[in-house]
Amino acid sequence: MAALDFVRHPTVRRIAQLGAGVIFLAAALPKIADLESFAGSIHNFHMDPVVPMALTNVLAVTIPWIELIAGLALIANVRPRAGAVVYTVLMTLFTVAVIAALARGLSFDCGCFGKSDAANLGAKKLLENVGMLALGVVAALERRG
Repeated sequence: MAALDFVRHPTVRRIAQLGAGVIFLAAALPKIADLESFAGSIHNFHMDPVVPMALTNVLAVTIPWIELIAGLALIANVRPRAGAVVYTVLMTLFTVAVIAALARGLSFDCGCFGKSDAANLGAKKLLENVGMLALGVVAALERRG
């Protein structure tokens, strides 16, 4: 119970919100600057049965802007819980995509933070995603009384 009280503390939750917001801004801005490259990164996941090829460009244009808006909400403390829920949902989807790619033996630069900081898929990337997902869960916790 003490651990749950700690992560629900307003200061801990606020630090998690700021961290998640910075992560999403750092992820969104390079993608927005190079949408074509990000579309290629999405394609590299070969999610064709789940995400039709026609939607790749739509996702490449949409995801970074959602990340930007959620990140700004978290940093500016304007509807931070909504921003944290969006962050957590997206991080869950991103983590599932990494797991699926790893399970299929795919190896490529994920494009998660744009081309400049391209990280190859692997156990390290999966652990990073799990950590960022945990940060989102803490950031999304509801306030208590």
